[in-house]
Amino acid sequence: MNCKTPINIKCAVLVMMLLQFVISPAVAEVKTFEKKFTYRASELDNEASSKATGGAQAERLLYTDLGNYLIERTEAKLFHLGPKEMRTFVSALVRADTVSESRDGKSFSVSTKIATDPPALVKALNALRRDSQKSSDLMEIGREADAALIKIEELRKKRSSKSADVSAVEQYRRAVDALIAWSLSLEGYRLLISDKDREAAEAFTKAIELQKEEKFFYLCRERIFEKSGDYQKAKADLDRLIELRPRDDALYLKRAALEEKTGNLDQALADCTRAVEINAGSSEAYYQRGRIYEKTGNLPLAINDYHRAIEKAEEPPQAKEGLAIEKSKTPPQAKESLAIEKSKAHPQAQASLAQAYQKLGKKETPKEYYDSLIAHNPKQESAYYGRGVAEWAAGRYDKAIKDYDVVLQMNPRDERVYLLRSIAYGHLGNFKKALGDYQKALETNPREILTYGSFTKFYGDGENYARAVREFRKIKEMKPADAAGYLYHGIALWELGEYEKAIEDFNKVMKLAPKDTRYYLYRGMAYGKLGNFSETVEYCTRAIAINRKEAMAYYIRARAYEELWAFDEAFQDMISAAWLGLKAAQDYLTREEYKR
Repeated sequence: MNCKTPINIKCAVLVMMLLQFVISPAVAEVKTFEKKFTYRASELDNEASSKATGGAQAERLLYTDLGNYLIERTEAKLFHLGPKEMRTFVSALVRADTVSESRDGKSFSVSTKIATDPPALVKALNALRRDSQKSSDLMEIGREADAALIKIEELRKKRSSKSADVSAVEQYRRAVDALIAWSLSLEGYRLLISDKDREAAEAFTKAIELQKEEKFFYLCRERIFEKSGDYQKAKADLDRLIELRPRDDALYLKRAALEEKTGNLDQALADCTRAVEINAGSSEAYYQRGRIYEKTGNLPLAINDYHRAIEKAEEPPQAKEGLAIEKSKTPPQAKESLAIEKSKAHPQAQASLAQAYQKLGKKETPKEYYDSLIAHNPKQESAYYGRGVAEWAAGRYDKAIKDYDVVLQMNPRDERVYLLRSIAYGHLGNFKKALGDYQKALETNPREILTYGSFTKFYGDGENYARAVREFRKIKEMKPADAAGYLYHGIALWELGEYEKAIEDFNKVMKLAPKDTRYYLYRGMAYGKLGNFSETVEYCTRAIAINRKEAMAYYIRARAYEELWAFDEAFQDMISAAWLGLKAAQDYLTREEYKR
């Protein structure tokens, strides 16, 4: 017993020293602020209103002290926040604790305290002020809480004067309810910042019970529901707000976005249309409706709305108010300013418009439109891409390449553009650059490039399939686990007529990419070239089992059936290929033997 005691004492001392070493620096950072406030109740007050008003004023003073300390003693002075902003932000980050409270007749006394780590608080404050949504919301909470306190004080003074209104009691009750509701919303935001979404939603629900028509509370709760995936409750909040404010176009757009997220595009379109009807000058309403039209496949209407969105964004404020502007009287400086604003007019709508034109096809893609976009904004990547597609479709491959060059300077990892530029180089006979771009595309995104078909065409146009074999062999060696190298090497061998060697490469593709139908199709064609049409039928059948919409598989199998004298099966496959849109099959069915 005696021999163990000294060891225990030493251990205890050592533990205490270690704890002091670990804990004391953190404890040293804690700063405590305390405030005592006495509220003199009026004849309008009851116990609940005295506590709510007195507590709010005490906390207001306490947060002001904390904010002043941060501005004077910490890096927070570099944030350039005013006293009200600082008070509001710190109130959302730190909760004031009630130390004691007491009542003495008409007086309510409360003592509140804050214990905080200033460096940690400054770090959190910096993050909060950079969040525009939260900053805006908190400033609204602060303004409304201050307004409620001012209203309460005005009613107290009016009640004590001879001009007191008989309805003052009801007005006072509503003002106190407003104060409590905004205090609850502040608590809701504290919980949001702490990622306690369920508790935050409950706080906003309590606020709504006190202020049933306050838009802000519904919007905050709706965001929480949407974030948590409870879209039904989120929509219910927006439905209620629209009942309260049927002429608020922003609410319809917000509900449209929610409907779009849940796949209800018809309702989303109806809400966007309603927003346009309410506010015909809203650029955003036209843009959002255009997006929905595009999603539903109605490109002409989408394009029309994108144009309207850009036009509305370009309109100066006076024009939106219906006031005419005489261009001849506009000074040069103003014209320059308007041009600058015009270049910035709704860039999302401009990009969407360009993409919609591309989807319409080459005949309806106006190159001049892209010229206009680039003139307004020389850094708009999508405009160069769109113009490149338009030039390429018109056969102006050299001009297309120049636009693709610009796109790749902005985004050097866009495999689509490498592929398009490689095709353009192929058309111009520059097969070296064509393959170079194809290899870059393959390195950038090999899985995506597998969907683009054979690029040995570059060498075929140059009558140099042997070189294609050498180049694609390099890709095989560079990436032995990548199916692309084997696939294209095999295709090049197939083009050279070395069908048995091509089949060896296609066997490798089967192991590396068993779901790639092109492997089955090329292997089937290779067997066909060798006169083994039964194998062609088998591999085309496997391709169809993977993808029942693979039109080429039906077409190749139909040709193989013809060689095997199975004409009924051949006819049915050719019909399937034609029905799936394969032009070669459609043309084949116009032959005389099929007409008969």
